[in-house]
Amino acid sequence: MRRLLGIGQGLIGNLRRVLFVSLLLASGGLPLAQAEALPGWSASDEQSTQVVDHAGWQNFLNTFLHTDSAGQTFLDYARVTPPHRIQLAAYLTELQAIDPLTLNRAEQQAYWINLYNAATVEVVLGDYPVKSIRAIGGAFGGLIPTGPWSAERVRVNNQMLSLDDIEHGIFRPKFNDFRAHFAFNCGAKGCPNLAAHAFTGLALEAQLNAAAQAFINHPRGVRLHDGSLTLSKIFDWYRADFVADEQALPLFLAPFAEPILGAQLTNYSGRIDYEYDWSLNEASPLL
Repeated sequence: MRRLLGIGQGLIGNLRRVLFVSLLLASGGLPLAQAEALPGWSASDEQSTQVVDHAGWQNFLNTFLHTDSAGQTFLDYARVTPPHRIQLAAYLTELQAIDPLTLNRAEQQAYWINLYNAATVEVVLGDYPVKSIRAIGGAFGGLIPTGPWSAERVRVNNQMLSLDDIEHGIFRPKFNDFRAHFAFNCGAKGCPNLAAHAFTGLALEAQLNAAAQAFINHPRGVRLHDGSLTLSKIFDWYRADFVADEQALPLFLAPFAEPILGAQLTNYSGRIDYEYDWSLNEASPLL
C-alpha cells in the first residue's frame, strides 16, 4: 500500500511539473536558471597575458552570419556543410582544451561567451532543420519542449558543463555584468544578436556596450508605440540583474537608447508589456 501511495504521489508530482511547464510555455516563458555559482570556477589570473585564438569562430561567422537592414543578425544554417561543421567542432575542441581559470577576467569572459554561442550553434545544427531551439531536447524525453540548455554539452577542466552551467552557474555569478544578457545568443529571433565578431578580451568592453545598444535600440528589445512600452521578456525573466523594481526599467534602459527613444524612456511611467519570439534565428533563403 505504501509503495502504491508513493507511486501515486510521484505521478501527481510529475503531472504538476508538466502542468507548470505547460503554463509557462503557453505564456511564452520558460523556467529559467538562477545565478547560483558552481564551485571551483571563481579563480582568474590578472597577470596573465594569454590571448585565446577565436579565429575558427570568426571564420564561421564570416561565412554564415547575415545582418539585415535593421541590424539584426541571422545564421544561414542551411548552407553549413559537413566540412564546416567539422571546423566548428575543432574550434570547440580547442576551447575545451584551455584552462580558463589561468586567464585574466576579460579574456575569460570572452572565452565563455564564444564557447556558449558556438556550442549553441552546434546544438542547432545537430537537429537542423528545426523551427525553434525549444524543440531540441526538453523535459520528459522531449514531450515538453523546454530546449537543450540543461544537457551537458562541453567538458572544461575535466568537468561536463551545460549551457545553463556556463551562463547561470559561471558567468552571471562570477562577473555580475548585466550586459552578458546581450552577448549570449540562444538561437532565437527574440534573442539579442549573435555577434558578427568573436568576443575578445581586448575589445570586451566596447563589444558588450555595442551589444546592449544594438538590442535596446531594436524593436524586439524595446518598443514604444502609441504611448505603450513593450520590452523583451529578457527584462522580465532577469529583472533582478538590471533593476530592483520593474518601474525603474525605462530609466535604466534610457542611457543605451538613441536620443529620441532615450528621452521617451526617461519620461515613461506607464504599464510595461513583454514579448519574445522563439522562432529560429535562421537567415532567409533569399539572403
